[in-house]
Amino acid sequence: MTSVIDTTASGHDDPRKARRVSLVERAAQRLGGDAPQPELAGAGAAVAERPAPAAPPPPQQQHPHPHHHSPRPAPRPSPAADAVSHGGPAGGGRVDIDLDRLQAGGMVTPRGERSSIAEEFRMIKRPLLQAAFTYRPGQVRKENLIMVTSALPSEGKSFTAVNLAMSIAKERDVHVLLVDADLSRPNVGAMLGISAERGLTDLLEDPSLSVPDVLMRTNVPNLSIILAGKPHPMGTELLASQRATAIIREMAERYKDRVIIFDSAPTLVSAEGTALSPHVGQVLLIVEAERTTELEVKGALDVLHACENVQLVLNKVRTRFGVHSKGVYDGYYYYG
Repeated sequence: MTSVIDTTASGHDDPRKARRVSLVERAAQRLGGDAPQPELAGAGAAVAERPAPAAPPPPQQQHPHPHHHSPRPAPRPSPAADAVSHGGPAGGGRVDIDLDRLQAGGMVTPRGERSSIAEEFRMIKRPLLQAAFTYRPGQVRKENLIMVTSALPSEGKSFTAVNLAMSIAKERDVHVLLVDADLSRPNVGAMLGISAERGLTDLLEDPSLSVPDVLMRTNVPNLSIILAGKPHPMGTELLASQRATAIIREMAERYKDRVIIFDSAPTLVSAEGTALSPHVGQVLLIVEAERTTELEVKGALDVLHACENVQLVLNKVRTRFGVHSKGVYDGYYYYG
């Protein structure tokens, strides 16, 4: 189940800091009583952690698209080329996602199935989409760039990013690009059962590459993906580079109907999130019920200070309303 709460606060010199303190305090109150608790979900919380999910069944043998391994001899598109209608030779093209496997693992698919997790992500995406397409002509567009992160590993950020992308892909008039920007420990490809020879690290390192060379279309009509590529020990420096700034700006401004979701590294174990956050207009901070402490949440919010629009999503919580799906996580609470 998803719950949106007002985060306005007063009595602080810094309104942005006041908003974030209020956000943490109200989340603590929602889960642990009238006063903030050391843990976001205390012993008296109305929601409880569900055991960690089992890994989805291994993907079936996939039949690659006939053009995936047979690149055309045409010259590479320029950075201004249409990233949807052109594919690169070793990272672009098309991949087929095993939607049966995702559905069996309790994840959102574009098939329109009714489940508690599908409804939760419908509620999570609505304010994000409203903000993504509310901007004034002439302003730098960033609100359609959404970063999904967490304070610590294994809190469900990649699970959230993939499900959010799948949910947005159901929209009639919106295209979504899912980017695995966790360059230290990429996980999107494994979660979706897909791979590519090239990814974001290659794009950031090699000035001869352009977005179409690493962007992959999928069998989900409104969904494209850029995987991380090979793990890189200097991911922070790549994401902080001028080339990263130019590429991300191009992604944001070229396609008016596109939302870009970045699955980023956990903020308290990697500086990659700090490097990426100035580029985006919205951040979802994933918090695991009964595990992530209030101190860790506040530390993550401090790291993300470059983005003013940071929202908490509490996951692995049990809901009291609705029918549970076969989902990996019981439920989400959204603190906007």
